[in-house]
Amino acid sequence: MADFRRWFTVLAVIAVMAFAASAQVGVANGSANSLLACVATAAGTPELRPEGYTELAGDIVISCTGGPILQQGATIPTTNIIVYMAPSVPITSRFLSGTASEALLIVDEAGSTITTGVIGAYGPKAPQVLCSSASQQASGGSPCTAVVGSDPGNGTGPYEVALTPGTGNNAPNVFQGKVGDYGVNSVAFYNVPVLPPATSGVTRTYRITNVRVPVPGGNLSGTLQAIISTNGQSALPVAGTAINIGIVGPAMTAAVKSSSNNPFQQCQPQSVALTANLIFTEGFATGFKTRVVPGGAANGNALNNTNIQYAAEAQNLASPYNQNVPGGLYGGFALNSESGFIFPSLYGTPASGGATYTAGLADYGTRLKAVFTNIPSGLTLYVSTTSAAQNIIVGGTSLLPFAVLVATNSGEATSDGTSFSPIAGTVNGGTDGLPAIALSANSSGVATAIWEVTNSNPSAIDVLKFSVYIGYAASSATAANPYGLPITVLPLNAPANNVALSFAPEPSSGAFSTSNATQGQIPTPRFAVINTYQGPWTTIQLCQTTLLYPFVTGASGFDTGIAIANTSMDIFNTVTQTGSCTLYPFGVTVTSSGSTPFTTPVKGCDMIANPLAGTNCFPVVNAGTVQSVLASATLTGFQGYVIALCNFQYAHGYAAVTDLGIRNLWASYLALELSPVGVGAHRGSGIETLAH
Repeated sequence: MADFRRWFTVLAVIAVMAFAASAQVGVANGSANSLLACVATAAGTPELRPEGYTELAGDIVISCTGGPILQQGATIPTTNIIVYMAPSVPITSRFLSGTASEALLIVDEAGSTITTGVIGAYGPKAPQVLCSSASQQASGGSPCTAVVGSDPGNGTGPYEVALTPGTGNNAPNVFQGKVGDYGVNSVAFYNVPVLPPATSGVTRTYRITNVRVPVPGGNLSGTLQAIISTNGQSALPVAGTAINIGIVGPAMTAAVKSSSNNPFQQCQPQSVALTANLIFTEGFATGFKTRVVPGGAANGNALNNTNIQYAAEAQNLASPYNQNVPGGLYGGFALNSESGFIFPSLYGTPASGGATYTAGLADYGTRLKAVFTNIPSGLTLYVSTTSAAQNIIVGGTSLLPFAVLVATNSGEATSDGTSFSPIAGTVNGGTDGLPAIALSANSSGVATAIWEVTNSNPSAIDVLKFSVYIGYAASSATAANPYGLPITVLPLNAPANNVALSFAPEPSSGAFSTSNATQGQIPTPRFAVINTYQGPWTTIQLCQTTLLYPFVTGASGFDTGIAIANTSMDIFNTVTQTGSCTLYPFGVTVTSSGSTPFTTPVKGCDMIANPLAGTNCFPVVNAGTVQSVLASATLTGFQGYVIALCNFQYAHGYAAVTDLGIRNLWASYLALELSPVGVGAHRGSGIETLAH
């Protein structure tokens, strides 16, 4: 049913296109010698992502009627059409050579094949013939010079058409725009022939497409307008027209949601255990886009042989709907396409070098990135290779949003658009069973995962969810590794394990400059990070117990007995553990002459050389046993409080204070248990929360 609805929408769009174009070459019902009248309108006002540097603006359509009937064989007068962005933001359409860009002007919807009112292969039925930017600016016998002909030919037809001099062939009807000649916010189309429609019922159109703009930076925050200028009102009377061609939509949101498994215990091994979900939500219904319109294998996406198109199973399934049809970009699924009007005949290599690019074709679909930091040594981090939906044909016609893993750690700014290589999973994740792959952290404990959108729904707010898994082996504490292997515990004040979520590529890791809003640079699309979305991706609690002894003294004729019980042996089938405890004193040494700070800890006996239990170390506490020391022997002269850090769970403490029989004073208390601090937990003052 979902697929049926999707194709119903496509058919509806084609029907709308046919209606809109039917007047472009109409049925003659008389002749006219009136003034040429032209009006510029927006073919669409798409929402623009506030994060995007290369957002596609709406097409501009200039429609003309009337005007004088020109003499057969006469040279058609030309004009320069210049489009300015308001507010003034740089045009970021890709440069294919110099400042000649992928922005195009198309005459009479060439290539749309609409037949109403057309007798020969002219107007909408004409093949798309390029007039390059260099040819547009040539003088004299330029290849783009056009003369007046008729449809049908021999000067007897009711419609005047543009022909290449000396031939019966269509004159060029696709013109390449130059960016920046009149300011970075401008694109100019030079020497465009203006053949008045003249005949009643006939409309001549000029469509301007593939204009990209940057939203980040502050200038563009509401509505984007286009202001049109020509080099003569009489040639094309639309100068000064301002139309709305885009509006900035809401930003994407993202979140990190911990799984029910989280937090984990270090002493309990895990194997690809679900720890968190990464959730990306588009800001508006067309915020996540596929590279091309799904199902566009023929024509529009049959690229020149210097490009390798996406694999057929990825995004080029057979379809009656193609992306080289003028006017087809603002209905149906094209709103969900990063590419614009794809024109295979125009391609080139930007001055910055690299691959050869096709006009209108984006490098990839929307990419989503997760950057993981503080990955502990010995822990394996996995991510799902797909979003949380299965049985989806990648790049097919399903409306269910879907994305696949395409890069890890590097390659997020790959911009040659020559391949689509999803990364296959090597394991199945726990709980949700998605295919997953391990990430490799760099020397700083950082790893990156990047997913590309391959399916989306243009009529709903898409949510893409990816899974994060962890795996590690359990081990006991040793002298060299008092907290056990393999997890390396971060200092208490270290940052938590964190994952930052954003679009990709973005400047820092995409390795592109934001100067001048990256005008003409690669890749396309590219994004800024305007909001910070992050959170801890896991919490691993050490198999420890932290005990607080509020008052301990071994000074001035007093002594304190410190006892610790290991109750991991019980009637509840608890996993038994063995470990030592380290006593951290916070106080002073009391002497007859005053007091000095006391800071030397008493380590566990398995953590030092030449241990003397009860003298220079705290005895190892086996499961089901109790060990104790006297402050007078291990903390001589000390008075203050003590925090005992035990390398096993289920430790419980008891203390007894006495005056050594002088007055038979005796007081005792239970040690307080402090909340554990886990790897990845938020650290700070909150750790001193009583567990019971």
